Amino acid sequence: MIFNSWKNRKANFEKTKSLPKHVHQEETSGIFSGSEFEGSSSPSLLGKEIKVIGKITSKGALQLDGVLEGEIKASKLVIEKSAKVVGSVTSEDLVIRGRIIGPVFGKKVRFGSSARVEGDTFHETIAIEDGAYYEGSIKRYSGDSDTLKG
Repeated sequence: MIFNSWKNRKANFEKTKSLPKHVHQEETSGIFSGSEFEGSSSPSLLGKEIKVIGKITSKGALQLDGVLEGEIKASKLVIEKSAKVVGSVTSEDLVIRGRIIGPVFGKKVRFGSSARVEGDTFHETIAIEDGAYYEGSIKRYSGDSDTLKG
């Protein structure tokens, strides 16, 4: 019986193997389609069950739903409603829907209506939706991105 389920999985795999490439791409990017990650390669997701103590660095897109105590750097970053960051956040393109306690560095920073940020923000462009909570200073910075990386 164990082998029958294995054979069924193998048969299903063989069927999906022959599908066109664009079908596979839609399946793998389903949770990121229609979001800020369009056009980027292989976005990463840190789910609600994840708690990280330390430093996260990504050259690509990253979505955080869990808890981070430390530092996070990514080229594109979304801090979701369920996420909490205690530490610094650095990104070229940053969307905040969750909670951050600490400094924020970004070229393009967007605060969603559910955002709760306690700390200073350094940015080139910023957008703040109605309902966002913010406590700290907001400072515009224009220059090369090396100084934003903090």
